[in-house]
Amino acid sequence: MSNGQSIVIKGDISGSEDLVIAGRVEGSITLDGRALTLAPGATVVGTISAASVVVSGTVEGSVEAGERLEVKDTAVIEGDLSTPALVVADGAHLNATIEMPARTGSKLAGVA
Repeated sequence: MSNGQSIVIKGDISGSEDLVIAGRVEGSITLDGRALTLAPGATVVGTISAASVVVSGTVEGSVEAGERLEVKDTAVIEGDLSTPALVVADGAHLNATIEMPARTGSKLAGVA
């Protein structure tokens, strides 16, 4: 599923399928075990929770990616980030606190 560049959604989004945002979302996005992609020019003002998140647009809020967070060179993120795997492209703008917990089932989990 995707929304167009001129679409503004005010409210929370939840689901169990992959989602591409090209417009603006003002509210939380929760995708159980699925992927979220923010296209260049897209904006999310709110919290994001998904298995995999790719940001090419703007996020004003926290991002929790259970598996992987990829921040492209056109991305701007202001908020808290939590993910076991983080990829940040040269040119991306981050003003964030980053938490990187061990992957679930990782051999390193619990190692001091």
